[in-house]
Amino acid sequence: TSEGEYLPLDNADINVGFDTGTDRIFLVSPVTIVHEINEESPFFEMDKKTLEHDAELEVVVILEGMVEATAMTTQCRSSYLASEILWGHRFEPVLFEKKGGYQVDYSFFHRTYEIPNTPLCSAKDLAEQKYIESSRSSFCYENEVALQLVSPEDEPDQACPSQLTRRLSLAEHLHCN
Repeated sequence: TSEGEYLPLDNADINVGFDTGTDRIFLVSPVTIVHEINEESPFFEMDKKTLEHDAELEVVVILEGMVEATAMTTQCRSSYLASEILWGHRFEPVLFEKKGGYQVDYSFFHRTYEIPNTPLCSAKDLAEQKYIESSRSSFCYENEVALQLVSPEDEPDQACPSQLTRRLSLAEHLHCN
């Protein structure tokens, strides 16, 4: 703490946004659960360098619910150390539509791919920059905002440098890999 006291456990609940923050979902079909990193998030000030050097960080994910048929409570838990979190990566799709039905390919279950142009800075630093929406592909491909720097300054002078200068679309990325 700022007073010099060591606290062995510091936990924070994070909002995953279902039903306006009550975090209740009905699992009748596959659902992607996303945590938006905003001012309320404990990750708001974390950048890539901080993540890579934080040996004590652990994200614990708990999914708890009720089995409708039996009314029994069930719980799934998993945790991720900082070394297991990949900055600027997304999971490969595992569900594919084939011949009027769906096919699940579990060989893709743990696969990720790097998103070109993922900022290396924190969400706080990113929010303080002057960015505009872009119609070009960006570091996120689903319902997420594409960012393009308004200022014509060179990248090395920016507080938030990107990794690559050319952005690939998801189709280009999947075709290349």
